[in-house]
Amino acid sequence: MRTLFLFTTLFLVSCQNPAGNPNLASAPYPMQLHTADSVPIQVLRDEEHISIVNSTAVDYNNTTIWINQRYSSQLPPIPAGSTLRLNLWTLRDAYGEQFNAGGLWRTDEPTLLVIAELQLGSDEPLVGLVVIGED
Repeated sequence: MRTLFLFTTLFLVSCQNPAGNPNLASAPYPMQLHTADSVPIQVLRDEEHISIVNSTAVDYNNTTIWINQRYSSQLPPIPAGSTLRLNLWTLRDAYGEQFNAGGLWRTDEPTLLVIAELQLGSDEPLVGLVVIGED
């Protein structure tokens, strides 16, 4: 009985989102660059991944994606008319905490993807993206 309790406790603790790692922290969200402008680039979630569909005639190079005004990741180029697939676990916040993308062995609910934005440069306004399929 004691072994079962120990195993269950260890299993539940190991399934939680680990504490942040300051060595993996991203920059803080650039609130001063936030705008209400958006472009017709769709973000579709598929469990632990998102697909970024660039349906514009513009190539996006050297960009950072911001999710929920907290988590970010550098992106490879997204040429016009292409789709980029991104693992949500690669997103980090200013404290080094990962985006909770969910998954088969997770015990807590995955974080909803509410807002997605692209940062084109350090002083350019952010570009809003169209998030599809999240409640």
